[in-house]
Amino acid sequence: MDVHGSTIVWRKWIKAAEEYRAGVLILAGDLTGKVLVPIVKHADGTFTARYFGRRWVMSSESEVREFEERLEGAGAYYIRVDERELEELKSSPDLVSKLMNEKMAERLRLWLQFLVKRVDTRGTMTIVMPGNDDEYSIDSVIREFEDHEVICPLDKVIEIEGHEVISSPYVNPTPWSTPREMGERDLEKYLDKLVSKVGNPRTSILNSHCPPYGTHLDLAPKLDKNLRPVFVGGMPEYVHVGSKAVRKFIEKHKFLAGLHGHIHESGGMDRLGDTVVLNPGSEYSEGVLRGFIIELSEKKLVNYWRVEG
Repeated sequence: MDVHGSTIVWRKWIKAAEEYRAGVLILAGDLTGKVLVPIVKHADGTFTARYFGRRWVMSSESEVREFEERLEGAGAYYIRVDERELEELKSSPDLVSKLMNEKMAERLRLWLQFLVKRVDTRGTMTIVMPGNDDEYSIDSVIREFEDHEVICPLDKVIEIEGHEVISSPYVNPTPWSTPREMGERDLEKYLDKLVSKVGNPRTSILNSHCPPYGTHLDLAPKLDKNLRPVFVGGMPEYVHVGSKAVRKFIEKHKFLAGLHGHIHESGGMDRLGDTVVLNPGSEYSEGVLRGFIIELSEKKLVNYWRVEG
């Protein structure tokens, strides 16, 4: 489940631990949002903003706060500025980037504070992993909560019900040049280093943000040179965009299960040989939680259910 900055989805994820009495919580990738929305204060005391496909005009503090909460639920960040400050933002991409990083860290820190208040992280294993869209700077924010038993799983082996888990936030190259991308050869080398840390891959779980190529988990709309969806007969054309290195890795080592995300449109399950691979998909902008409940015994993957709400 890619949450992409949506506080509504984050809170639903935490609530799911209570509803299903989960022994382990995993949120594996793409924690942060992609948009910073200026809310502009004008000389007459009104505020304006553009988002959700329209221009908003607000005349009171309560209206602004309601709009900010709506943005937060959809995964967007916001900043209040006057007209002069708005022009500064328009002329300074570096300033916008700096503000975005600050907003990402601020919201994630608030999320983690809420998490440790609501969940007994010493009794419920809690794993929070960045994904390809997340800047490297947020890793340190997650690690601030290690004293509260919140686990950032990068470069380590975790054990769940006797099964070792290795984790990768990286994906094969995308059209958007996101922070954590690798060419297929480099990704294959990285995964080979990870698997060298586990005893028996066949009883282990691969927690890879990137899904394997050529499965039900990696279908996304085909894009033209302007990054617009290609339509055939009035319907979007879909293509496989997952990683061939991840697929080769799973087929070689025959993991017990693969846990994936990244491709929002391709929620579901598939099999590569005996390995069950899962991707809950994502509807973060609609405030919808999508996930899987997985039941493990010491010897096998007992069952799994897709849930959403």
